[in-house]
Amino acid sequence: MLNHCKKHHLETNNAEIICCPKCKQSLHFREQEKASSKLSGIWKCQPCGIEYPDSEGIIEFIRDEEVFRSSRREAIIRSIYARMYTQLTNLMFLLCGGARNARIEVLNNLEMHPRAIVLETGVGPGDNIPFLSSMIDGCPFYGLDNQLIMLRKCARNSKKWNQPVRLYRANAEELPFKDNFFDVVFHVGAINLFENKKKAIDEMIRVAKPGTRIVIADETEKASKLFALFVGCHEPVVAPIDLVPESMLEINLQNIWNDYGYLILFRKPGKSPAIA
Repeated sequence: MLNHCKKHHLETNNAEIICCPKCKQSLHFREQEKASSKLSGIWKCQPCGIEYPDSEGIIEFIRDEEVFRSSRREAIIRSIYARMYTQLTNLMFLLCGGARNARIEVLNNLEMHPRAIVLETGVGPGDNIPFLSSMIDGCPFYGLDNQLIMLRKCARNSKKWNQPVRLYRANAEELPFKDNFFDVVFHVGAINLFENKKKAIDEMIRVAKPGTRIVIADETEKASKLFALFVGCHEPVVAPIDLVPESMLEINLQNIWNDYGYLILFRKPGKSPAIA
């Protein structure tokens, strides 16, 4: 039988959650006057003078030119991949025992509990959300991705699944959230491609509540060699376990997905979130 979370968390005003990803100061909202516009308003950082549009339920903290790509070829391939993400990912997961088993192998390490506030950095089209909903029903989900096409797909899927998700376009290295807010923080896939993995890990730690277990999963070198057949030469894949600060607790690295993936687990020091 499913546990049911209180749903008041998703009613929380965005102003209580988000901040400027650059300076981490609070943002001020200006509502859009034209009712016919898809733009509902603008979030402005007064110290930086930067404005972030809120359109169709997605707050955009970055523009296309702020998305890191190691090469033009990678940008083209990722653009194509994004259009068929779920189908291609499920196909690749066949090597890992199937998509459901591969996702559960990661998500079972999350410490889900009633009233948990969940953040996935790199949410994509939201393929992990149905699995989490089956574990703990009704928990508020927050998703971040740097590709607008992915976020729009996630928005459509969330309506189809009747699972509300708040969505943000931003880079994982500069999260637009206030400190110590989330009970569950995780990332599945593509951290190998990040320009600054350490900064992304540090940001996950910053926004997690004290005591939160943080989960990171991605492909190993074994899988990367297969992808190289399609994307060309690549830097050798090394799980970024050494980038986890020594102050973290229960740091653990293990292979998953029939050795095609790795899993990093660690806990932010402090009192663990209450588990009912």
